[in-house]
Amino acid sequence: MGNRLGVAAASAGDRLLDVGIALVLVGGLVLPIATAGAATGDPVLLNEMLVSHTGDDTTEYVELYGTPGHSLDGLSLVVVDGDNGSAGQVDLRVDFGPGDRLGGNGFFLVGNPVGLAANYGVAPDVALAGNDLLENGSQTVALVQTASLGAGGTVGGSETVLDSVGLQDTGFTETFFWGAPVFGPIDGFFPAGARRATDGADTDSPDDWVVADDLLGADNTPTPASAVDESPTAACDPTLTTTQGTAAEAAVTASDPDGTVTAFSLAVTPDPGHISLAAVSPAPGVGEEASASVVVAATTPVGVYQVVVTALTDAMPPQEATCNVAVTVEEAPGPPPPDPPGDVSFDELNVLLDELVADGSVDDRRADALRGHLERAQRFAAAGQDAAAQAQLQALTNQVDGFSPRWVTSEGTGALGEAAGALAAQLGG
Repeated sequence: MGNRLGVAAASAGDRLLDVGIALVLVGGLVLPIATAGAATGDPVLLNEMLVSHTGDDTTEYVELYGTPGHSLDGLSLVVVDGDNGSAGQVDLRVDFGPGDRLGGNGFFLVGNPVGLAANYGVAPDVALAGNDLLENGSQTVALVQTASLGAGGTVGGSETVLDSVGLQDTGFTETFFWGAPVFGPIDGFFPAGARRATDGADTDSPDDWVVADDLLGADNTPTPASAVDESPTAACDPTLTTTQGTAAEAAVTASDPDGTVTAFSLAVTPDPGHISLAAVSPAPGVGEEASASVVVAATTPVGVYQVVVTALTDAMPPQEATCNVAVTVEEAPGPPPPDPPGDVSFDELNVLLDELVADGSVDDRRADALRGHLERAQRFAAAGQDAAAQAQLQALTNQVDGFSPRWVTSEGTGALGEAAGALAAQLGG
């Protein structure tokens, strides 16, 4: 992180203070060095580096640390020369891509695979080809936004920096960038490198850092990324409403970035026994989508049900992801009310009675009694006596009910009753 205090190296006399212009104590002289403000990059930090050790420099490395699984895409690791005459020159640049991310352990290692394998038994995540790629001289090591770096081989100090640290040799006119904390020289020599006293601890204090071991001892702990075991995710249609007697479905999908979703399970509260999973389609490959449907059968009782769908991966034991569907089954509406009957005239009612007699729905021996009520109702209506006409139509209906079912069938009873009632209603209107 930028704007750190200088790092304790060998004694209080080796400490540096970063206050906009960094001050370097060398040979009893306090010398200014050019700096620029740096940005904070908490999800990923420089954590450990070894740039010089006994013998040939075959084990150079830079270790990053931060949030497990954090992507490094769009970032660059740069080592910038700080010696007089070549300050600002980029000695090493590693651009990270979409496949680069911190491991499940939070680490990521860039370095020389030969020495790392021989001395520490590890392989870097990004290999540096060749020895002495990290210069044994004043330098700034930084983690920078790639887009802020120019196309050339130098930096100007205005780049967007997530984290930086400077290593100082015995020179008198050195330049460091981005407000990096700077330490060295150590007992008159260029420091072997630096590591955080505690992985990822970043308090902007000199106590965050200690000097690396130049004898390739166990205090140096170059750590590559471990596998990232990401969790699966599942998504459901959140609500599903239907009416009793009508089946319905809700869609379910699930995926695992580094695994395969192979199955689904279902839990329903309360469980009516009519809600299930169907159309289950496992993911065709790692990171791809599996799907299924929550099916509410037409026979599901009226009620509210909480459905929990669990997606299962092919890991051992399986990883799980859940999603929820709130199911509501409403009561089906009753039959619609019958359409109101159309207008009925006395002539139409007479014709209806004749038709019912003709097809046997009304016994012709009882037809005269019904016609009598109908004739009297028609005379009263013609005289303007609507109430008396309505009374005769009601008497007709009552007579029909009395004849049913012996002399008037149920169909005939319904037809005559409906027609007589409609005619009576018209007279009352």
